Parts: sequence; C-alpha cells; structure tokens
Amino acid sequence: MATDLFRILGKLHVDRFVMPILSLLYTVIYISAPLFPPDWAERIPLPIWKTIIALFGLLSACLLYWSRRAPLCVTTIEALAYIGLSAVTLDGSFLIPLVGALYFCVSLSPASKAVAGICETAIAVSVVTFGMHDGNMLFLEWAARMAAVTAVIAAAIAVRAYRIWREAEQRADRERIRTEMLTRQRNQAISRAQVAAELHDSVGHDLTTIIALTQGFAEATDVSELHAALKDIGQVAREGLADTRHAVHTLVQRHEELSLQEDAMETTQASDSRSGFGSTPHSLDEIDAVVAHARAAGLAVVLTETGRRCHDPEQDNLCFIICREAITNTLRHASEPTTIILSRDYGDDGTLHISLHDDGHMSEHPGADRKTPVKDHPGIGLKQIGEQCLQTHGSLSYGPDENGGWTVKATLPATGKKEDDSHD
Repeated sequence: MATDLFRILGKLHVDRFVMPILSLLYTVIYISAPLFPPDWAERIPLPIWKTIIALFGLLSACLLYWSRRAPLCVTTIEALAYIGLSAVTLDGSFLIPLVGALYFCVSLSPASKAVAGICETAIAVSVVTFGMHDGNMLFLEWAARMAAVTAVIAAAIAVRAYRIWREAEQRADRERIRTEMLTRQRNQAISRAQVAAELHDSVGHDLTTIIALTQGFAEATDVSELHAALKDIGQVAREGLADTRHAVHTLVQRHEELSLQEDAMETTQASDSRSGFGSTPHSLDEIDAVVAHARAAGLAVVLTETGRRCHDPEQDNLCFIICREAITNTLRHASEPTTIILSRDYGDDGTLHISLHDDGHMSEHPGADRKTPVKDHPGIGLKQIGEQCLQTHGSLSYGPDENGGWTVKATLPATGKKEDDSHD
C-alpha cells in the first residue's frame, strides 16, 4: 500500500506544491497573529510592517517551487533569508521555508550536496538560536529546532532511498526484458541457421546428385528426345540448387548479423541451443547412401575404417555431415573426378580422424587457391561444419592435396555421449 501511495503521489507531482503551500499558510498565520515590530522599527506603521513581512514570506514560499531544479542553491538562499528575517524581526519562526528546501536538497541532490545542505541548515539554525537566546532557554530552543530539522532529514532520506530502489528495480526490469528479447531473437536465428544447414546439406546433396546423374546419362545416350529431357531435368535441378543456396545465404547472413550484435550476451541457454547446431542426428550407416549416390554418378568410392567405433551419436552425426558435404562438393565443384577415398580411423581414446580425398582438378573447388582455414572460408557448408567441429573441440581443414586433387580432414573427439541400447 505504501508503494502504491508513493507511486500515485509521484505521478501527480504533489510534492512540488506541498512545501510552498505549507510555507505560504504559515506566513498567513504568522501575519494574522498579534505582531509587534521590534524596537528599531517602532516608527514603521504596523500594516506596512506586516506587509513587508508577508512579502518576504511569500517570496520564500514561491522560491520553494524551484527546489527540485536547484535544491542546494535554494537551500542556501532560504538559509540566508532565515537568518536575515530572524535578525530583522528578532523572531526565529520562519523555519518552514528552510526545512522545505532542505527536504528537496536531501532527497534529490547527490550525497555531497545533500551533506552541504544539511550543514548550511544546521549553521543557520544555530546562528539564529544563539543570537536570540541565552541561558537555559538556549539549549531547549536549539534542541527543539534541530529536532524539527532532523525529522525532515529522516523523511527526505526515506524518500531518497525509495526513489533509488525504484530506479534500480526499473533498470533491472528493462535489462530483463532486453535480455529476454535478445535471447528470443538469438534462438530464432539459431533455428533459421539449423534450417539453412539442413537445406544446404540434404537438399543441396540431392540436387547435386540429380545433376551429376542426368549429365552422365545424357552423355551416354544418343536418343535426342531423351537427351533433351535429361537436359531439362538437369537445368531444373540447377535452378533449384541456386534457389536453395540463395535461401541458405539469406538465413545464415541473418544469423551472423544477430551473432555480432549479441557477442557480449553468451547465455547458457544460447550455448545449449548452439550445441545442437546442424541437422537432425544422422548415423554412420547413412553414409552408405551418400556413397551410393557418388558411385551412381560414375565415381569410384573407396571406404575404409580402422579402430573401434565408440557409438557416439554426436560424433557420428558430425561425421555423416562432413562426409556428405565433402562428397557433394566433389560432385559439384571438382573437374573430372574419378575416385574418392574416404577413411575413418578411431583412436584409443575414441577420437575419430576423417580423411576424404578426390582426384579431381582443384580449380573449381571452393577456396582452391590456398589451404583455407575454417574461419576464413566464405562458403556456407564447410564454414558451419567447421563451427560445429570447434564446438566439440575438434578441427576441420580442407584444401588442395600435394599429390593432386582435394582433401578434407577432420578430427572429432568423443563427446562421452552414448547411444541408447535400442540404437546399438
């Protein structure tokens, strides 16, 4: 309830007028009461004297309205006015404007200025009290006025603490909303990148196989009608492959833009999501289908495997993705390839070493002009696969071989995950 009350009062800006109105009412009451000028002002008519006092009280009350903008400055002026009025009237009753200014000074100003305002008020109250009283009344008057000042300071500190708490709470809410929004955007980008990887790997491989097969059949047949039909099929497959690559580039580009914006926000949730980056899990047995496609396209594929499989689903899935991408690149980019040699070697610690070599001319391979590290490669498939390898603490490299052709090599450490018994 107290929180709601503070919130309502804050929206109405009531505090801007409370102190000026209270000060003005006090001035009216002070002027309405029996008032006698001091001895030095006996020659001044009483109505004129009251009017002068009322004008000073009105100015002090109006000055409080600007206490929110310049709290320490207003406090200083009010302190000087308090001392001056007390010296003129020989009456230290005009304390309300001063404590009103002190309230805003403590509640709104930085700590150093708040302390300065408190010191100015204490000095003004002490000067007035010591100048007007002596003996036993001195301490009582001083204690009473300081008690009033202390009460105002306590109220101002409470309001100040509440305001600071509210600002911290609002900042935390804004940061939480921003974090949730960025996390949601990042997860959506990761999802799009997963779709892009699946499109590139699966659809791209299928279309490339279709193109290779139609080219092979077209060259092997002399029937003009069949040759034209195969040419049309190959053209449609090429257009579909170009559209797929365009869609993949668009999705991945969006993912990379968001990644650059959110480098500082590597949340656990995002990391967990990225650990599954890529297509749906595949098994090593699915590589046989990819090899069959390459053989159907006229390539001789030699597949060797040494060591003992550790049946790691994540490692197997990544192995399939690398082999499919490497064979697809050979079908798509290599010039006049005849042979692919694919080897999988398991180490004693479960680490899988993959090597895929083709004997095609390297001029059309992506990045054929040099040994390209993963991080510098501008393509989509190998770049994303390289990121997946790095996430599993593995590595991927590719480039022209010293003896001709093109070689892709990967090292995939075991992740420690095991297949379910039903999968063994």
